[in-house]
Amino acid sequence: MMLGTEGGEGFVVKVRGLPWSCSADEVQWVFSDCKIQNGAQGVRFIYTREGRPSGEAFVELESEDEVKLALKKDRETMGHRYVEVSKSNNVEMDWVLKHTGPSSPDTANDGFVRLRGLPFGCSKEEIGTGISKSLRAVELKLELTMIHHKNLWPCSGQVPVTDLGLAEGITALEEELALKG
Repeated sequence: MMLGTEGGEGFVVKVRGLPWSCSADEVQWVFSDCKIQNGAQGVRFIYTREGRPSGEAFVELESEDEVKLALKKDRETMGHRYVEVSKSNNVEMDWVLKHTGPSSPDTANDGFVRLRGLPFGCSKEEIGTGISKSLRAVELKLELTMIHHKNLWPCSGQVPVTDLGLAEGITALEEELALKG
């Protein structure tokens, strides 16, 4: 069910693992059997704060059937890399595109506690245990933020918090991990 392109669910997939030099045409080639909304303009790359490609993109598709086709591309190779394809939505896409790239707002007040340098296969339980065991080290690496959106947690490695201090933010992260476990 599409709720419209303005803040609705939409038909969107998120692609990770793209080569940094990848173009919209190359992404279209990977998804050649899918109908991408507005062609190359339907491929929305994510950039780092420094303006460099992050290796991730959102692809806007024309229907739920196209999303299902695109999800079958998960773990297929693109050159010597494999790409991950996961279902997303317009809300996540709009938020990520607004909060990334060189013109993104300051992340010190964006509503999330961030953990960097986690192993790729790290579980939620391991993160919670690591926080409990090394609170002092984590305090140096976490950024407290102020915006929250429940749909961003599963794929972002971030936990939403509200107007809390660092200790309360860590407690909220541990509670979120316990709930999601």
